[in-house]
Amino acid sequence: MELPEIAGFVADYRSGNDFALVDCLRRLAAPEFLRPLLARGATGEVPDRAYRHPNGFLKIVLVSNPEFQLRLHVWRPAPEYPAPTENVHNHRWDFASAVLAGGYRFQEYVPDARGEDFLGFRYGGHRGTSSYALAPTGDARLRCTFDADLSSGSSYLLTSDVLHRVVSPADRTTVSMILQGPHKDAPVEVYAKHALRSGEDITLDPLPREQVARELGHVLDLL
Repeated sequence: MELPEIAGFVADYRSGNDFALVDCLRRLAAPEFLRPLLARGATGEVPDRAYRHPNGFLKIVLVSNPEFQLRLHVWRPAPEYPAPTENVHNHRWDFASAVLAGGYRFQEYVPDARGEDFLGFRYGGHRGTSSYALAPTGDARLRCTFDADLSSGSSYLLTSDVLHRVVSPADRTTVSMILQGPHKDAPVEVYAKHALRSGEDITLDPLPREQVARELGHVLDLL
C-alpha cells in the first residue's frame, strides 16, 4: 500500500466513513505490507522518531505525514525500567489500533461523581517535539465503563474524546500498530492516581537508531 492510498482512506474517514481508518489499518497489518516495512526498519530505514513513552511502552514511528501517522507501540519486559501504571488520557486525534502480538487489558472511563479518585492534568505538547508539559487541573472522579482483554488480531477505532488506558502484562511482549488520523483542536486530559511532574518541560527519552532496528527485528520474529 502506497502513501497516497493511505491518505485516501484518511480522507474518507474525514468525510464521514467511520470504518475507513480501521479498514486501512487491517490492510497495513497484512503480512505482505507489514513484513517488508519492518524489514526496512530493521536495517535503519525508518524516520528518526522513537522514544520510551512515559506510559511504559516503546513508541516507534514508521510513517509520518501531515495528515496521518503510522507507528508501533511495543511493551517489553524490562527490569531496568519498572513498568508504570498507564494514566487515563485522551488524544487530539482519532486513531485505529490493531494488536499484532501478545495482548493487553483495555479500559475506557467517563467523569462520574461516583467514580474513583484521580488527579487531573492538562497535557501540553506538539507533534514532533522532544518534550511536553503537564498543568494540574485538580481532583477528579472517573468511572470505568469498559474493561476487556484484547488479544492478537483485535482491532478497534477510538475517537479523540474517549478517556482510556492500556494495562499490558509485565511478563510478555505486546505489540500494537496505530494509524493516527488528523489532529484536532481539542484539549488533552490526563488523569493519574498520584502526583505527576508539572509546571515544567519534560524531555522524552529517545531510542538510539540501533535499538530501534533491534526492536523492529524482534517484532518481525513475533509475527
